[in-house]
Amino acid sequence: MVSIFLSAGNQAERQRSSDTNNEVVSLKGSDDKGDDAIEGPVREVLAQSGSAATLPCKTEDPGAGTITWVKRPDRRLLTVGTRTYSNDKRLSVIYSSTDWALQIRAVTLQDAGIYECQITSHPVQRNFVHLKITEAYSIIPGAPDLHVKQGSSLRLECQLMAAAESPVYVFWYRQGRMINYDEEPGVKVELTKNGSILMVNKTKPSHGGNYTCEPSNAKPAYVVVHVIEEEEKPAAMHGGDRRNLSPAILASNFLVSLLATVSWRIPSFTSLYPT
Repeated sequence: MVSIFLSAGNQAERQRSSDTNNEVVSLKGSDDKGDDAIEGPVREVLAQSGSAATLPCKTEDPGAGTITWVKRPDRRLLTVGTRTYSNDKRLSVIYSSTDWALQIRAVTLQDAGIYECQITSHPVQRNFVHLKITEAYSIIPGAPDLHVKQGSSLRLECQLMAAAESPVYVFWYRQGRMINYDEEPGVKVELTKNGSILMVNKTKPSHGGNYTCEPSNAKPAYVVVHVIEEEEKPAAMHGGDRRNLSPAILASNFLVSLLATVSWRIPSFTSLYPT
């Protein structure tokens, strides 16, 4: 999860916070009026679709008053204290002496927006959190088709894009069958921080087919692997290097060439004795 502090003010001046190294910008618009205006600090929280998002509500005085969470712009009441006033069972309040964080489990794109935390002190404190949702997806470099020679090594990498967290697992499928836990010689699957790597030491025709990588928190990716089989040919049919030819084959080739040359030079019988 990534947090960025945003500050509303009369100027749209960008600055860097010395203690958090987070960017500070202005979010207040000229059309904001009355209670609908977003005044004060606005924290931006980035969460990945399907994961849990935690929206902080810091307070310096634990006994300042009742803490409530509402969803803007319709000011829909979500929680009062630790009680939930929404039918959405994904919502809960994580309470500590200095924080009344709102947690939303299994977030979706519809959860994105501005959330307001109110502390009923005198005067009333209002904190704002801008929740952004990202949908992660995966790619396999070389897709959609990858060609590899038989006997060479194969390396497929599943890379997560637009992800806010590492995957718990990445499943690999060949022709629709999971191969992560197959004890196939020369085949290895390795989980990385941003995806997974599938390696095959010496490819065989059976290693060809449709591969799918399916991370726990991202859309899957696909690639079709084509294993190029090299045809076996007799040594005499491989042109260029004659050092690989046996002495018997060399002698035979020389005799054929000699007979062809002699027959070309000897005149025919009919040309010697015309009729």
